[in-house]
Amino acid sequence: MALVMLVMAGCAPGAGRETPAPVDSSPYPAAVAGGGSAGSSVEPPGGDDHDHDVPSLPAPAADRAVPVAATFAAAWARSDLSAAAWRRGVAASCEESFARSLRTVDPSRVPATRVTGRPVVKHAPQDGTAVFEVPTDAGTLTVWLAGLNGRWLVVDADFRRAVSR
Repeated sequence: MALVMLVMAGCAPGAGRETPAPVDSSPYPAAVAGGGSAGSSVEPPGGDDHDHDVPSLPAPAADRAVPVAATFAAAWARSDLSAAAWRRGVAASCEESFARSLRTVDPSRVPATRVTGRPVVKHAPQDGTAVFEVPTDAGTLTVWLAGLNGRWLVVDADFRRAVSR
């Protein structure tokens, strides 16, 4: 095993060449007058070099959050659809990475078959976030929304089965 590691180390790009030791082991650039680093246009730690590149969109209107939660819940409860049709339905209301995570869901295993009421506010739409609980025929679907790119999108969801008596 040691021989394999030695052989691999000798085959690595730049093997046999010495790498100069860094002058400063700090992960942050050295501060200079004006807040930047010596010879660099990099912002100080905590800055974002790209914050000026993206135009800031206005926050979505609070009254637009409820329909997004309702639309997502109605699409989520369609366990009778094919997997492809179900995913298209839920993804229409979702943030991209959450929509990708729903690709693993088998809609035939979704316990609800229909929404039975309107979304109930648990965290009013403010500061770019909102949470709603949506009643279904099998329990309560909690839907988290975020104001992204000027519109409300679902970023997470959780289901709690109704307690049978």
